[in-house]
Amino acid sequence: MRRTVGLVVIAIWMASLPAAASQPGGSFIDDDGSVHESAIEAIRVEGITAGCDLVGDRFCPGMAVTRAELAAFVIRALSESPTPASVGSFADVPPDAWYAGFVERLVSLDLVRGYGDGTFRPDGAVTRGEMAVVLVRMLGESPSPGTGFVDVPSDAFYAGHVQRLAELGVTNGCATDPPRFCPSGAVTRAEMASFLARGLGLDLGSVTPRPSLEGVGLRRVLVASGLDQPLFVAAPAGDDRLFALERGGRVLILRDGEMSSIPFLDLGGLVSTGGEGGALGLAFHPDHAANGLLYVHYTDRDGANRVVEYGLTDDPDLADPDSARLLLTVSQPAANHNGGMIDFGPDGRLYVGIGDGGGAGDPFRHGQNPATRLGTITAVDVASGQAFLFAYGLRNPWRFAWDGLRIYIGDVGQSTREEIDVLSIFEAGSNLGWSVMEGSRCVTAGCSTAGLVLPVVEYTHAEGCSVTGGVVYRGSSVPALVGHYLYGDFCSGFVRTFRYTGEAADARDWQSLRTDGLVSFGTDGHGEVYLVSIHGTVWRIEPST
Repeated sequence: MRRTVGLVVIAIWMASLPAAASQPGGSFIDDDGSVHESAIEAIRVEGITAGCDLVGDRFCPGMAVTRAELAAFVIRALSESPTPASVGSFADVPPDAWYAGFVERLVSLDLVRGYGDGTFRPDGAVTRGEMAVVLVRMLGESPSPGTGFVDVPSDAFYAGHVQRLAELGVTNGCATDPPRFCPSGAVTRAEMASFLARGLGLDLGSVTPRPSLEGVGLRRVLVASGLDQPLFVAAPAGDDRLFALERGGRVLILRDGEMSSIPFLDLGGLVSTGGEGGALGLAFHPDHAANGLLYVHYTDRDGANRVVEYGLTDDPDLADPDSARLLLTVSQPAANHNGGMIDFGPDGRLYVGIGDGGGAGDPFRHGQNPATRLGTITAVDVASGQAFLFAYGLRNPWRFAWDGLRIYIGDVGQSTREEIDVLSIFEAGSNLGWSVMEGSRCVTAGCSTAGLVLPVVEYTHAEGCSVTGGVVYRGSSVPALVGHYLYGDFCSGFVRTFRYTGEAADARDWQSLRTDGLVSFGTDGHGEVYLVSIHGTVWRIEPST
């Protein structure tokens, strides 16, 4: 049970206070080495934070704390419950906002107040001066007269609160010669963790080191063979079955090492396999267990991209072909660069990857045209069928995958570069550069990278020729691999990994996983990862040591 602030001796870290860097580890991958890491881990253990994304492995320590986040942090730290906010007190705090109940409770405790115009400004950054006010109120203390910092005006609303914190030994400010407090500086999430952890008297012991890939071996284990040009495998969350999609339009079930003799779904009469076409993508609705819905992305007899929804028959091992509902169709001017991947994002929308329409050098000029679906990743609301542009400037996004709030995109290059791009869900409308750029290389003379998102990883055609985008590992059989992104190359067959921390970290090349004709990575219902070869085989990745 969390201790209330009034029962502990307060000693709060600020960024300026000395502390030893923690050994990389704990629950979050983006705070390794931070002087605040043990405090961040401490407030996670206490249930004050679950991180900054849906997966829960990132804390975003350098981001400024918003007033909405402040409300949630403080209410959780005090073991208070959010107030039901059926009617909000502030015009800019919608009653159904995730933070509304926290804001209502914070204000009812008189720890934070709104502005004179009746707003709360939930997205506003919290300054160090404002934080001093909140802390003094949390402690049940009163502001003190005077100021010991040269940058804190004596008539500032926060001056007495800053002074009181100094008298309590809570802060030494942000500099000592002369003494300054930096009251206008934004409080980061890392600093917030230290305020709360020290304020609550939490255990700031050493952080448990994260499992290392050093000494870890991986191997391929054959789980299926004899398939007819398999292109993908997938499964509903928690399901023990694995579904294999063949290029010709069949979906087969693999259960307990045996492949079904009767297809789960057969679209052979609808699918064209000319050029780079075929049945290209498969995804299950996040609520598949309840609603039985699934989605297939294929090229039809006219060569157009189609995304179609299907339901189940009374037999959960048989989809109902008569239940087909067309969600999206995109005409193709050529037989290549169809894209094909589909995957549900954290917003519940189905994301669809579509190539630029084919031809060398983007002859139809689709790459830089956000008005077309070609050369894009498009988000589809499966309930309404409404489609939205998420990203453009793509050549052929053959495979991508969501992991929490981030999407990892493998975009197939033309003559020199292959690339992996990483975007957050908040970066809708991003331009990934094709056909101005191929990776980080200019295609057009005198090109500018202004406004473009450049790759996190790229490699030249000396190493491969066609990137196969993969997945972030979230299984349980290889703990050290959790949070690492796997990708490969169709031509050379390599399998590589990296951990995204704002850049590609801990890059590895796994010789033991090289797979000829590697067209896809897939996951089963428990997060384990599979390699799919166009030559008819499916392999599961397992630890070898």
